[in-house]
Amino acid sequence: MSGPKVVRIVTREEIIAICEGHLQRLERAVDRWQTQATRLGELSEQERSASQERHARLRALLAEDRLAELQKAVPVEIEHLRRDLEEREERAITRAAERRQRDRRVRENAEALLGALQANSESVDQALLESLSQMACGASREDAERLLAEGFAQLSNADEEPTLSDTQRALAQQLKVDEPEVSLREWIAAREPDATRDVRLLRIDRHIMELQLLQDAERAAPFLLALERAETEIDAKRRNLLLDSLVLDLAASTRNFRRRRECLEQLQDLASEAKTYAGIEHATLLDQVSACTTDTDLSVTTGLIEQCKTLIASHLQDQAALSRREAVLGGLASLGYEVREGMATAWAETGKVVLRKAATPGYGVEVGGKADNGRLQVRAIALSSDRDKARDRDIETIWCSEFQRLQALLKDKGSELLIERALSVGEVPLKETNVSEAGVETIAGQQKTLQK
Repeated sequence: MSGPKVVRIVTREEIIAICEGHLQRLERAVDRWQTQATRLGELSEQERSASQERHARLRALLAEDRLAELQKAVPVEIEHLRRDLEEREERAITRAAERRQRDRRVRENAEALLGALQANSESVDQALLESLSQMACGASREDAERLLAEGFAQLSNADEEPTLSDTQRALAQQLKVDEPEVSLREWIAAREPDATRDVRLLRIDRHIMELQLLQDAERAAPFLLALERAETEIDAKRRNLLLDSLVLDLAASTRNFRRRRECLEQLQDLASEAKTYAGIEHATLLDQVSACTTDTDLSVTTGLIEQCKTLIASHLQDQAALSRREAVLGGLASLGYEVREGMATAWAETGKVVLRKAATPGYGVEVGGKADNGRLQVRAIALSSDRDKARDRDIETIWCSEFQRLQALLKDKGSELLIERALSVGEVPLKETNVSEAGVETIAGQQKTLQK
């Protein structure tokens, strides 16, 4: 198949550019993973070292020319880092929510115990009552469990006092065991938030801790005030309405934040990649990106994402097209075709270029196509209609052999030239190119100028 051909070329340079883009995105992902995991207290030095070693091995693939392996491995690692960080955030949020739930149970236990002890306050240690009062108001105490155990012990000792009401006596009897500290743990375990506790409070606690950990305490403050209002509401119906509304508001807030953060991270990654490109005007765009936060309107962020994608795609396309033109021209020069300065530019401007070869006077090769998508048209041509047309078939046969050599030359340099469609020798008449044709005239003029 040595007639006119449609071919696709992938150069080593564009493959390297793809690999470098992968590594830039990996650097961003690693930095984000380390920063956030460290902030959450979820990253050990052993994990950090293992990650650094793994990423160093991935970066070394480029120097080792293992480009195909790099293109497969780096996206997998980036996705692993994303999922791993997501899991670490979830663990941190869960632990924080559990601490908040424990604090609530301590507060409620202290409040219940305080009420029972105050009925017989003369026989109770006043310092203990003061501590329990502080705990009931939400004060955090490291010795909270000891204070509760001490209070339950005093309540148990007062069980037979006539001043206790039936309800207080029943509560004290329920808690009365040989070891008050063990009794306290059992009592708290019996009050775990299963069916006995409003599950909405569990959801609220989780959302609030997510806001505090992933954003900041200021973000959670309005919701904490709303929760306080709901918990102190006496009217049960209104309390339910307040809690339902709070659950919905918190869920929407956390969901929206995650979406905005995801878009912001994507935008920052794209901007970081675009920043490395020289010779393009992107200062204004990068300034706009730098001004974005998780508070930025989502429509603004997504709009900038599209601008960055367009800029990157355009740059990569231009660079790839240039490398394709240079690779083909360089290969043809190695085969003895006359390649002169300015041909790559002329090709880009006119859409095709004609190359002559001293060994085959009157004939040449035409390479056409914009090279932007990697697809080119190549064919042997006659440079004049005044020729021995019996030689046309021989010229096409010679070009077939030279095309195979061109493929081998490009492959040796890490590029690939594939035939997508081709016609057989003699299937169509050899194209004749006259200097009056658009594009060829320009090229011929450039060549004549350079020959002077």
